[in-house]
Amino acid sequence: MKLISIAVLFLAASAFAQAEVSTKNLISNPTLKSSSGSLPEGWTLWSPRPGLAPTASVTTCDGEAALSLKAKAYADYGRWVSLVKGIEGGKFYRFDAWHQASGVETETVSVVALLCWCRNPDGTEELQRDYVEQDATTGDWRRNTRTLRAPDGTQSMRVELGLRWTKGGSVLWKNISLAEVPAPAPRIVRVVTTRVMPGAVRTIENNKKLMAQMFDIAAEQKPDVILFSEGLVDRSVRLPLEKKAETIPGPSTDLLSERARKYHCYVITTLHERDGDLYYNTAVLIDRSGKIVGKYRKVHLALAESDMGLTPGNEYPVFTTDFGRIGILTCWDDWFSEPARILRLRGAEILFHPLAGDGSDGHWDAISRARAIDNGLFFVSSGTVSDASRIINPDGEVLAEARGDFSYAVKDIDLNQEWRWRYLSVGKGTGEGKTLYTAERRPDTYSDLTSATLTPAGKAKEE
Repeated sequence: MKLISIAVLFLAASAFAQAEVSTKNLISNPTLKSSSGSLPEGWTLWSPRPGLAPTASVTTCDGEAALSLKAKAYADYGRWVSLVKGIEGGKFYRFDAWHQASGVETETVSVVALLCWCRNPDGTEELQRDYVEQDATTGDWRRNTRTLRAPDGTQSMRVELGLRWTKGGSVLWKNISLAEVPAPAPRIVRVVTTRVMPGAVRTIENNKKLMAQMFDIAAEQKPDVILFSEGLVDRSVRLPLEKKAETIPGPSTDLLSERARKYHCYVITTLHERDGDLYYNTAVLIDRSGKIVGKYRKVHLALAESDMGLTPGNEYPVFTTDFGRIGILTCWDDWFSEPARILRLRGAEILFHPLAGDGSDGHWDAISRARAIDNGLFFVSSGTVSDASRIINPDGEVLAEARGDFSYAVKDIDLNQEWRWRYLSVGKGTGEGKTLYTAERRPDTYSDLTSATLTPAGKAKEE
């Protein structure tokens, strides 16, 4: 499946918020003109040391000049670099470039576009370094694009277009531009998460009454989305699976759809779904009009669920809402790092996590924060047995909690807010986790994650 760039979503939101953007290209030599036998004016070559430098040249492709880098050996690593002066701290800039890779084994690893914001006009004293994300553009050419705020004190920027770690692969770069653009408007989302414990008389009807009551109360906050916990519809109801499972749509989703429509908000919950002869633990997303717009069938079933006769799902869908793109993980899913990362790679901006709970509150505290931090995303959970329902920011900070047996938490979050701090990866400057964690992944080395044959414990893997 093609990955959808977060940068594209960011730009789309900006386009709605702003009427016009600047068209002036700040790159000093965007057409890559050069004197005979020399590098293009305004462009230099960089590599860690001469022995690692890929072969560099300027070529013509489709009638346009393009910067070329070709690896001679796997360890080759180099970049074309152009210094842009006159950058002003606090202003926003949009960068675009197109690349075409050939013979590259893992494009997201080997093809690299970087923006390095600097305090001095000559491109020294780095303040911030940012990867430019690759769009899932169809065709031979892929777009690299990102809109960013120049950090305070910036006077220049280095544009760096590179190739690294490929066995003889090559890349072409063309249509390179940098333009000042208006500041994007905030994208505020009001999120409500709930914690509802079944009452003394535990029946499906009573649980649904509690959900309806909580919906009515939480709706007073005028949320964009409300999250209910895993399987609240039949939580603690002692009936066989075939007696409590429902179709989707069905009675429970009808109840939630009616209130979503009444209060003009999204709602997420899970229930035991009956589909023909099979049963699933299914999360459902209902939109503001009361329409069911998506389902997610829990992939990682606990052993007890498997023994009940549930069937696991096999996909990680990302859903588009009117406030952003979201992913859903159900309970046990979250204790594995891969599902959250896949949702991030597919463009999710918020992770919603309905769950029953965890055997250890300390364990739950660490895991819930970790999934926010290691993907650089907002993380929203709703549990019953767990210590608390939570709204967590990309820095792992708990912004709001619901701890009572019948309680909720509400928080406004801004999906256009940057979350920066210093990483050793970017040296003296700052970086943003949601980009660093994806751009510096090495999926070309992860084959053991899906291999049918694992290396025996305690033995080195033979080359």
